[in-house]
Amino acid sequence: METKYVGIVAAPGTPDILAKQIRKELPEALNERVDPDIEWEVGTYVDPLTGYAEQVEELYEKTDEYREKYGWDHIIFITDLPIYRNGNIVAVDINNGTDIGLISLPAYGWPPIKKSTVNTIVSIIQNIRHNGDKMLLKDEFNSYLKTSKIYYEDGYFEETDAAYSVYYMKDGWRGRFRLISGMSWANNPFNMMRSLSNVVALAFATGTFSMIFSTMWNLSNVFPTGRLLAISLMAIIAMALWIIISHNLWEPLKGKRNRHILRLYNGATLMTLFLSVLVYFGILFVMFFTGAVVLLPPDYVVQHIIPDEIGIMFYIEVAWFATSLTTIVAAIGTGVQDKNLIRKSTYGYRQRYREQYRDAGEEA
Repeated sequence: METKYVGIVAAPGTPDILAKQIRKELPEALNERVDPDIEWEVGTYVDPLTGYAEQVEELYEKTDEYREKYGWDHIIFITDLPIYRNGNIVAVDINNGTDIGLISLPAYGWPPIKKSTVNTIVSIIQNIRHNGDKMLLKDEFNSYLKTSKIYYEDGYFEETDAAYSVYYMKDGWRGRFRLISGMSWANNPFNMMRSLSNVVALAFATGTFSMIFSTMWNLSNVFPTGRLLAISLMAIIAMALWIIISHNLWEPLKGKRNRHILRLYNGATLMTLFLSVLVYFGILFVMFFTGAVVLLPPDYVVQHIIPDEIGIMFYIEVAWFATSLTTIVAAIGTGVQDKNLIRKSTYGYRQRYREQYRDAGEEA
């Protein structure tokens, strides 16, 4: 039986994790849709250069190096960075000269479903092996990215002296939101959440102590739902802003080139932080609700609150108010957390690392 080798070159982090998951499923998918008489071997390789937004052309220039070193017949690059061509958001880019594919995961939104990524790779390889019309891939990609319309164009790029087939979505509000949400997935907000574990402990200790006193019950009982929502929103924004300021996560735009990309980085940072703090808020709320039920028996609370107002909503409001209040207080504590763990969850930090890697390679 003939053997063909497929290589997936992924950027470090979430693309690498996804690539390793794909590696297990891809051979079977290739047998079903491409050629059942071929034994497919799939390998993965992590290259920080795959995540360097301004040097996409360099990836294609390394094709011969990968083929010679690993003996791959087909090569797919997977990056976690946004790619633009002529002002449009690129989802898939195929070098028609070398038949190498590039997939930009952020264009797939949150989360880039593994099945869609597998189908994209299979469609690329199937089209290449059967010498299919590249325009026909547009319909297939549209079926994988259902909420955004994919367009097709081909062209010649002098940077790599080759013709390309580009599959893109327009840079409208829907495409931009999908892109930023995909970038937020790549930032892995749940990883950032790990850095807030000490803050959760600090907030819970502070709130549990405050919960013993009737002032918190009375305030939560008299506050209308609108005010509680406003306090919660203020708490979430305050914590997110404090993390950004104390850890220097905001990418300055003044005097920088590629401001458009930097704005995307900042947008992804905001969404990642919002999601992380939202999860933090939910965990803390459950803890406070449990604590209120245990620490505040109705027979004791009735001495301060009208009996008719003591019910499930009373405990929900107490936990809600305690969560909001302690989130604001504990936000200051985030400044002493592991800065590297938080910074690694942002594009700007990872890009500076990749630039250093690239510069070190050039010097060598």
